[in-house]
Amino acid sequence: MPGQLSLPSRRDFLLTTAVGSVASSLLVASDGTTEAAFLVPPYVQLGDAPHATAEESLIVMWHSTPKRGVWVVEFRSAGAVEWTKSDRVTTTAIDGPGLPPHDVSQCVLSPLRPGVPVEYRVLLNGSAVFAASAPARASAPQAFRCVVMGDVGAGSPEQKQVAFQVHSRRPEFVLIPGDFVYNNGRISEYRTSFFPAYTPTMPSPEAGAPLLSSCCFLGGRGQHDAEASLTTHPDGHAFFLYWSFPLNGPVTLPESRHVYPLAGTAERQEAFRRTAGKRFPRMSSFSFDWGNSHWVVLDTWNPRIDWTDSALREWLQADLAAAKDGTWKIVSSYMPPFSSSTRFPQGQKMRVIVDLLEAAGVDLVFSGYAHSYQRTYPLRFRPDANPVGPVTDPSHLVPGTFTFDKRFDGQTQTRPDGIIYIVSGCGG
Repeated sequence: MPGQLSLPSRRDFLLTTAVGSVASSLLVASDGTTEAAFLVPPYVQLGDAPHATAEESLIVMWHSTPKRGVWVVEFRSAGAVEWTKSDRVTTTAIDGPGLPPHDVSQCVLSPLRPGVPVEYRVLLNGSAVFAASAPARASAPQAFRCVVMGDVGAGSPEQKQVAFQVHSRRPEFVLIPGDFVYNNGRISEYRTSFFPAYTPTMPSPEAGAPLLSSCCFLGGRGQHDAEASLTTHPDGHAFFLYWSFPLNGPVTLPESRHVYPLAGTAERQEAFRRTAGKRFPRMSSFSFDWGNSHWVVLDTWNPRIDWTDSALREWLQADLAAAKDGTWKIVSSYMPPFSSSTRFPQGQKMRVIVDLLEAAGVDLVFSGYAHSYQRTYPLRFRPDANPVGPVTDPSHLVPGTFTFDKRFDGQTQTRPDGIIYIVSGCGG
């Protein structure tokens, strides 16, 4: 809670060194199989596991050409000698109308010791073709390090430079408030503008870094993840095909009024829903625990979602209330409730939830959208009037009164009176 935090706790959260990880490696198998085994090499995910447990788990995912062969994953925690074999590999065929056919496979690694690195290797037809290491989720007493960066997948040299710097900090997870990939959240764009920066075998400013194999990526949908039409971009909405995040969000039905329309033919929509499964649309918003922190990731730019809706507000309120034991409460809102940018429209629609965040004792709100870095004083906000009717337009304005805590400096005054809002929208 804001009134109970001390400087050491804040520094521990933001600056502590995480458990180390090793660089990933593509292995040459006895049958000559090398990088050709993968379209996208293995990467780790939290999966549908919102809450920390005594025995943790990770999901390893990878992409390959269809029916590549028999996959097996082996893993062992740090210090162990023997490998544990897991043949619980499930594969989803991506083969809808207008899509490049490929398989997305995944395997659950469990049980894992909280906060302890796990080595894993992927075998194809009995030969190891990939190996890496990643930390399991930290428990409440364990320190951890994370990185938040938004608006990342532009395929630019700067994206790779940022990835290299992030990797040097050894985060246990990376959170992206939104805009995983530009410009339309397509499979083809992930192939060219996202995965290459985070999957090279060796890190460098020119190539990027193997972040995806060494730490979990989590995050929400931004404008460029959400606005594709299956009519013109049948490989759009790849967010729901390529990630495995907790499925505890409030919007569960594709026909909900809060769901951004897929468009396209009935055949294309049905193929997409069948492939995405339970992830669409529920993975649009979710929450998770990591160490002594609780995170809520919200769907915000979506011009259909209305956070004045009583059901959505009740979900958010209940989720934050259930995290009463978390030292840190953090919200990811791609659309910034507060921003000083002049190059981007001053959308303020997410100010409608600030009352809930303040009442729940939220500490930090991370956003993207604006391609800059901004940080507010700790602040409290009161709208001039409660919005009447749905608030869905990303450019909706919510004027009001601000109260700033200008005594807080993070050094001698370490207990902020209000929420600190941070925009980190220049990840590449």
